[in-house]
Amino acid sequence: MKKITILILLISYSFSCLSQVFKEKYIKDANNISISWLDKLNNKEFGNAYSVFHNKVKINSDSISSCNAFAQLMNEFGKLISRNLDTTFFQNNIEGLGDGFYVFIEYKSVYKKVNSCDEYLILEQDDKMKWKILRYDFSYLDQELNKKK
Repeated sequence: MKKITILILLISYSFSCLSQVFKEKYIKDANNISISWLDKLNNKEFGNAYSVFHNKVKINSDSISSCNAFAQLMNEFGKLISRNLDTTFFQNNIEGLGDGFYVFIEYKSVYKKVNSCDEYLILEQDDKMKWKILRYDFSYLDQELNKKK
């Protein structure tokens, strides 16, 4: 009986370790995609940025209005000065969206016209196991927007 208990604990531990390794890989891969996507925005490659949106997003937004929104946002922010990773975590379910592989990422960014900006992304693997942007959001205090445009 002891051997069976030890075997079950060993198998459970192995799956737990393997699960953690996969989560760390998912977070790393999703972070690389998010940095690349944000670089596309910062370099005014809006069409390429739109192409990285998840199909769930594309259903509700067309490329022209999205690209116009990107252009307006980047004009409002100005040139990127710095970006630092703040928070990441993996989740396998989001209420309303169901089961999947989701990575949440937050960056602390500084732009020429915005001194301190929090940028939030949610990425999800699509049916081809490619990380896609499911959501992008940002926040900054109104007084943070420099008056020197």
